[in-house]
Amino acid sequence: MESSAVTIGRAEILDRVIAALSGPPRTVLVCGEPGIGKTHLLGEVAARLPGFRVLRGQARELDGGRAYAPLNAVFMALREDRAGALKELEDAFEQAPVTGLGRSAAGLAAQLLESLPGPTLIALDDLHLADADTLSVLRSVSRRFPHIAILGTARHPPALDVDLAVRLEPLTLDEVEGLVTALLGRTPSDAVLQRIHAVSRGNPWFVQEAVLTLVQGGAVRSADPGARRGAILSRLFQRDQGGRDLARVLAALSRTRETARLPVLAELAGLGLPEADRAFDGLVRDGIVTRSGDGYALTHPLVAEALYEDLGQEGRREVHARIGGLLEREGLTGTQRILEWATHMAEGGSPGQALPAVLRAAELTRWTAPLSAAHWYGKAAEICPDNGELLARQAMAYWKGSRPALALNSAQRALAVLPPGRRATRSAYTAVGAAHAMGWYEVALDIARRRMPEADDPAALLAQQALINAAMGHPTGELARRAWAGLAGCPPEDRVITLGSLAVHALIQGDWEETRRAVDDMLGFAAALPPGARLASLETAAHVLSIAGQRSQPVELLAQAEQIHRGLGWHDIAGQHVRTMSVVRRLGGEWDQALLDIDSDAGALAEAGLLENLALLRNIQLDILIDQGKFKEAARVISDPPPGCALQIGLRAVARARLALSLGDRGATRRALETALMCDVPEVILRALAVQVMMHAAIGDTEACRTAAVALDERSRGGTPRALLVADLVMGWTFRDRSRAGAALERARADGLPFEEARARLVLGVAGDGAQLDRAHAIFTRLGAEPWRASAERHLRAAGRAVEQTGGLTPSERRVIRLVAGGLSNPQIAEELHYSRKTVEVYLTRVYAKTGLRSRVELALAVERGEL
Repeated sequence: MESSAVTIGRAEILDRVIAALSGPPRTVLVCGEPGIGKTHLLGEVAARLPGFRVLRGQARELDGGRAYAPLNAVFMALREDRAGALKELEDAFEQAPVTGLGRSAAGLAAQLLESLPGPTLIALDDLHLADADTLSVLRSVSRRFPHIAILGTARHPPALDVDLAVRLEPLTLDEVEGLVTALLGRTPSDAVLQRIHAVSRGNPWFVQEAVLTLVQGGAVRSADPGARRGAILSRLFQRDQGGRDLARVLAALSRTRETARLPVLAELAGLGLPEADRAFDGLVRDGIVTRSGDGYALTHPLVAEALYEDLGQEGRREVHARIGGLLEREGLTGTQRILEWATHMAEGGSPGQALPAVLRAAELTRWTAPLSAAHWYGKAAEICPDNGELLARQAMAYWKGSRPALALNSAQRALAVLPPGRRATRSAYTAVGAAHAMGWYEVALDIARRRMPEADDPAALLAQQALINAAMGHPTGELARRAWAGLAGCPPEDRVITLGSLAVHALIQGDWEETRRAVDDMLGFAAALPPGARLASLETAAHVLSIAGQRSQPVELLAQAEQIHRGLGWHDIAGQHVRTMSVVRRLGGEWDQALLDIDSDAGALAEAGLLENLALLRNIQLDILIDQGKFKEAARVISDPPPGCALQIGLRAVARARLALSLGDRGATRRALETALMCDVPEVILRALAVQVMMHAAIGDTEACRTAAVALDERSRGGTPRALLVADLVMGWTFRDRSRAGAALERARADGLPFEEARARLVLGVAGDGAQLDRAHAIFTRLGAEPWRASAERHLRAAGRAVEQTGGLTPSERRVIRLVAGGLSNPQIAEELHYSRKTVEVYLTRVYAKTGLRSRVELALAVERGEL
């Protein structure tokens, strides 16, 4: 009966959901009020989605602090074909590594999903109840694994980016008629239909209840014996006391688990097993409870809610306390059992009982699930109001979970009650970091200034102020000097904050020597730090070095960080990791993947309020879009204003100038450059001067072009690797200086920067080395850098060289290249292809001329990078 009624009024939605889940990226959310048909729709989709493995789970009412509880249920479906991996995952769920040295449940879950062959659907009910750490895993899964689809239901949207959101609305009168007819096997009178529609308000579950109530009362007839049993809710409250007590206990227990065994329920209800067994037989007959394996479950969430409400406030507390006591007597072994116990004790225990329970849960989750830990510290703070220590720990947990607004709120509440000392100082720099990440620069500086006099060690606060002032275009020298001076006595846990801030400060100021000094110092002591601090050190160093224009070392550092991340289950504080990965991908020529990642990550950063890194992520996106000639898309991104500091305003002005120049609007280019140069931030000025050189070259003003190039060259001295490379490119282009262009080429090739390599080859080609133009053209084509490809093509034609989209390589030449890349010598290649050695040498000479490459090593590297 239910199956035939599922799609009434929902057929079009069902088709839309199935279509959305059939092609990546695919995360679909179905929202609506209780009883509206969300779970039925989820079941229909799971049954009709062809070729998908379906993993079903459900979040529960009290899952807020039970880290990864919904995922635990999902993976149990893999017990048969992934027994070994599942055992390791179960161990991770049950034994949270308090040292952070083990394998995290989040990391193992991702690894297990990655290993699954073919398409997989994760179908989760009631995602609005899921813990924040589970939602974080789902966000990363949908981005990382294209063969994984996610379908969730929720009463209201959770913090999860989705590709399609569907809201189920109440049924119309005509749809109610179709459902009632399906339930009764006949169509009742219009008066009955109007009555059912009014009573149910179009909610399918209540339509069914109304129909069954009318059948039970004799108002309508039905040939279906099930219909004659009457409505569930009316039957529920006609049960005997024992049956109602059992059902109430099950309702309370169902808030943390799917099913419960009869002995447990009988003990909690204070009934003997025979009496409980008889009562449950009646509940099952009435459709209130269903048997599930060796346990029992309530048939519908609305039934559970009605029963739970019927307990009353004191009754609920008493039942939760009894459940907590039972769990404790049975033994608190394993993470999930402890978290379930803490959940019930928080709901029903006395303050003296609840506080130790929630603190144990907080300590258990703080290494592996920071957002769950924040939940538990908040529970503890409710029991002990104005406890600054608890609020400070909650702030740190929120910060680790990349929730800056919540971290700032908790940190400020902690600072209001904490006495001066270590905890207060750490809370202060957490608050400053959170405000900075949100783009609240003045708020961040105000907190730092007010907390400085009471700080037990001011180095981190001084470094944070120096960084923020540099971004705002304010003087910073004295602040940075004092931070460096205080570093020797800086507590170990503060050194990452201090050196990370000093490194970015020096980067903004264009001081590479000081940037490198801060990064080297940070990496030098990172090995001795706890896992969380070591992870932050590695990610911060990778972040700084990638922004400076380096690629190879950041890739190595991120690989090391990934190993620690697998043990902790969290990383990417304030969105730093996603931004670093986007920079690394942009530098490495993975432009399309970088754009996909940015599209996916930007929503999460915006939702979390991480506007500082969101704006910087957008700048990377703009660089790629403009270099690919996707000007309309770039214009849409530019229209979203950045946070209001000189660095952000200046960088966005440089992007506007680049876009305007690409579109031929020289007036807009000049105005944008004036805005950028007025910001007076060294990093912005360098970028603006590079665009200024291009603008003067475009209008043929050679003198102004050279003046700007020389100014850029002078400012870049002692600057970052990126600044030096740009200066070499600009000077090589402006003065047709082959030595500077050659230096740029060597820098780019040494660090695996294909776009910069292509630009250097273009400059060399314009300066007279025509063979370089072919190679530049090929790389620009592979990157999709359309304006640059067109430029290389124009210079190829001007040099009288043929333009061939394939690079002009013949099949025979490609075979020789493949064998060279495989490490074969010329005699070995001759033997493999049945050529003479002389023929092989001729082929290689042609290959070198066509590609602009000069050695076998360069050929092998080009093949490895997919460029040939």
